Amino acid sequence: MTVISASSGSSGTSGVSSASVSLDTDALITAAVEARNAPADRIELNVTAAEAKVSAYQELESLLLALGDAADDLRNPASTTENDAFDARSVSLTATGSTEATDILGASVGANAEIGSYSIVVDQVAAVHKVSSDSQSSRDTALGLSGTVSLGAGANTAVSISITSDMTLDEIAAAINAETEDSGVKASVLKVNDGSYMLVLSGAKTNQAISLADSSGNALETLGLITANGDIGNEMQAAQPAILTVDGVEVTRDSNEIDDLIDAVTLYLYGADTGSTITLDVGADLTGINTAISDFADAYNAVRDFILGQQEVGSDGTVPDDAVLYGDALVRSVSNDLSTLLSSLSGSGASLAGIGISLDEDNKLQIDSTALADALSSDLDAVMELFRFEATTSSSKLAVIDNGEAGSSVDFTLDITVDGNGAITAASIGGDSSLFKIAGTRIEGAEGTAYEGIIFAYIGAESASVDVSITRGLAQKISDTITDYAGDYSGAEGSRITTQVDSLNDAVTDMETEISNIQQRTEDYRTWLTEYYARIEAQINAASRLREQLAVLLDSSDD
Repeated sequence: MTVISASSGSSGTSGVSSASVSLDTDALITAAVEARNAPADRIELNVTAAEAKVSAYQELESLLLALGDAADDLRNPASTTENDAFDARSVSLTATGSTEATDILGASVGANAEIGSYSIVVDQVAAVHKVSSDSQSSRDTALGLSGTVSLGAGANTAVSISITSDMTLDEIAAAINAETEDSGVKASVLKVNDGSYMLVLSGAKTNQAISLADSSGNALETLGLITANGDIGNEMQAAQPAILTVDGVEVTRDSNEIDDLIDAVTLYLYGADTGSTITLDVGADLTGINTAISDFADAYNAVRDFILGQQEVGSDGTVPDDAVLYGDALVRSVSNDLSTLLSSLSGSGASLAGIGISLDEDNKLQIDSTALADALSSDLDAVMELFRFEATTSSSKLAVIDNGEAGSSVDFTLDITVDGNGAITAASIGGDSSLFKIAGTRIEGAEGTAYEGIIFAYIGAESASVDVSITRGLAQKISDTITDYAGDYSGAEGSRITTQVDSLNDAVTDMETEISNIQQRTEDYRTWLTEYYARIEAQINAASRLREQLAVLLDSSDD
């Protein structure tokens, strides 16, 4: 703290008066600066409020995006290669006879596999070819063999391996294994007992016969892997294919893993039992669908919880500090749009209430798990219609490759005109060709129409009239709504939340610039004040020195 003080006193009979002045210049400067900086403090409060709104909008967007992800698992996204929960499949195995089905056969199933049942008998499992040497007394003693051997399995190219006199049984096995990728033959050393070891050669794949020969020398013959006339010396297991009977038809395969017999189904053969018939059932993954619907409800309810939190009013009639979007038009719009979708939705064969889904007093989804499970088991198609985007056409040459964002389900006849060169020249509904634009084999719904975003692919060579039916279920409509609000969803740009956040961020930038300007002007003012009071201090100090000089002179004159 800088204190500026001045004083005068009386001496003798000079009549000089005494007075004192004290100024706390630091306090004066601080008070003045704070007064000048007060507008910046008020703007800072506005910045904090705007940033809180940005954070709240981003939380809402995050919740909407999570809801969009949950909707994707149910909506049949036609514009992607992804599958939804309704495409997933489950597989079950049951067997007649005393052997457990899982001891004989395993199975996995991919999305969109044809639902059905298959009768399977495993008559024989595929096996690798195995041959062995005669017994050798040691695995790590040089065998004294030399020459070149040739070996291969099945269609693999035979490879040549050099054997030298200093090589042990283990080293011969290692030399063979170094060429397995090309030869298709693997080697191992089998310990029979402490004084007995055998070199075992196996096919790398099932049902591939091993071929062996001494190209030079007689190493293989000496080991007993081949006879003097070149035949296999000791065959431990013959190569054999898998043989199974599927719905009465016998089939063979080289492997025990079979993925080309039933579309999107892979079979794994573990054992043969001609007395057991296994029934393989492929069906919809009802457990997965149930989980996807529950996850969808949870994601929707999380959005509702956020909205309810922003609408909350305390018992004293005041709005909580964290309800920063109270009365916000955008939040109200999200709430109304989602609520409208849920309150009015039903398919031709099901309704939300009909499958055990209802809305509580807070407009949150509640699921009766028993009723939902019953609906999935008894009428899966109706449940699918309730949630999914579905498009059917009367011609296999016309396919929907993107489902667009139009909100309503539609049925129409699409008239496609093709010229003499096979190029599409127009597509119309009821004679109106302005509804679509043509891009090669693609027919795209025009912007601003009910068909905006819908994209067809037509591969026909002639003009045609094709009946089209498009159904938009709850998950698809939710997805379309989220695209409007959430900026990151489906690559949407200029969405409503993004626009609002950008506007707030721009305002924050402007306010922070103004705060910076005010603070700079305030600091300039602080500098001026400091210099101003320094000049006053200098003047007072000068006056004080003058007073002291006068006092000395007056004292001298009295003497």
